[in-house]
Amino acid sequence: MRAVVVLMLSILCVSTPATKAEEDEGIVFPRIGKIAPRDAKEIAGSNWSVGAETMDRDFTIYDNWKEHLGPLGVKKARIQAGWAKTEREKGVYDFAWLDQVVFDMPKRGVTPWMCLSYGNPIYEGGGEAKLMGGVPVAAEALEAWVKWVEANVERYKDVICEWEVWNEPNYRVAPGDYARLVIRTAETIRSIQPRATILAMSLGSGVDYKYADKVLAVLAEQDKLHLVDQVTHHRHQKNPDPNEPEIELEKVVRKYSDRIVIRQGEAGCPSEWCETRAMNRYPWTELIQAKHVLRRLLADLGRDKPSSVFGIIDMKYPDEMNRKGLLRARDDRTVEYPKPAYFAVQYLASVFDDRLTRIVDYPVEIGHADLPLSVYGYEHKGSGGQIVTVWFHDQIPSNENAKTPVDFVFSRGRFTQPVYVDLRTGAVYEIPPTHWEHEGDVHRFKAIPCYDSPILVADKQTLFVTP
Repeated sequence: MRAVVVLMLSILCVSTPATKAEEDEGIVFPRIGKIAPRDAKEIAGSNWSVGAETMDRDFTIYDNWKEHLGPLGVKKARIQAGWAKTEREKGVYDFAWLDQVVFDMPKRGVTPWMCLSYGNPIYEGGGEAKLMGGVPVAAEALEAWVKWVEANVERYKDVICEWEVWNEPNYRVAPGDYARLVIRTAETIRSIQPRATILAMSLGSGVDYKYADKVLAVLAEQDKLHLVDQVTHHRHQKNPDPNEPEIELEKVVRKYSDRIVIRQGEAGCPSEWCETRAMNRYPWTELIQAKHVLRRLLADLGRDKPSSVFGIIDMKYPDEMNRKGLLRARDDRTVEYPKPAYFAVQYLASVFDDRLTRIVDYPVEIGHADLPLSVYGYEHKGSGGQIVTVWFHDQIPSNENAKTPVDFVFSRGRFTQPVYVDLRTGAVYEIPPTHWEHEGDVHRFKAIPCYDSPILVADKQTLFVTP
């Protein structure tokens, strides 16, 4: 019902002249409203996950940020199960900490998917409860691992159907050892939940496709490729757009299977200078983070890749606060405030859900053909109206918002009332008749302000707009 009300409001929006600040940035169109955020419970499905990792080591606390999860609008959340936190005494499981997460998220419209890791030092040869801590290798530890996996799947099988085997094993675990762990873990999961989706690799941000090749080769040799449904990778890089290692990973996976889906499971950037962790020692800002997150998520959507942003909240590591969260955390791990990136993802989630389909090979002519622009087109399943995403992709996102006017021709366009959207701010602007014309399907747009953050040229009826 709310969706209908919002759409009706969008018709009643009254335009206002561009402000001095907007003119200074290069936007001269009259403003007519703003993208209305939608709660996850209002969205049937989408491409988006948010990272809810590190609760297994208490770097974040669910109760502190759970109220911000549903309003974000994403439909899934990646969580880590935490073997060492659940089994502190051999054979005794305490799932209380995990129960509150797994059983509460669906009430907020969000479905968790679970990464099964890390090791457990109460077992000799059981690995450690941290990244690069090693997988279980000793006989007793492996048997304990299997029993713990069984307990997780049995307990959460009515909520979780996607299970990821380990986190970033390529940093320390030999391909053969990891392949054996995947086989044993996947077979254990399927014995309880036959239709479970099994995710493998969780490759570190370098996207180690050579490691994936070695693991898949072992699985193929043992006729176990059927156990893997998805290959996951992470991608922490200053410019979120270059994807050469991901292209190589696609080639590797296709060498073995046309069925296996590739998912981006962890991408983001800090919101301020940091001394440690991925992408450290760079003058990050909250503005740069918002641009970075949008570009990564929309680049994945344009490549038909399920995608997750890392993460929901800053993580309090023992040595430093990891500032990659959409929510800024205080030292006590409570929420200080939502960052601009949080609101940017809200607008993204409101617009890009499963009502849209990507238009393959969307034809576009750009006024200056050599401009380094990413352009993708989408069609609304109900109205047939279109949304086109555009951004400059050649540089690390900047801390400035100056825009460059660009002319476009969409030869298969479908717009009845085109509007301009700055997705970072959610602001929606009228595109005046002086800036667009069409003849049949050919739509010409003149002097559309573009910059290093995604903007939309959209048919207004595809959006949820509030005054």
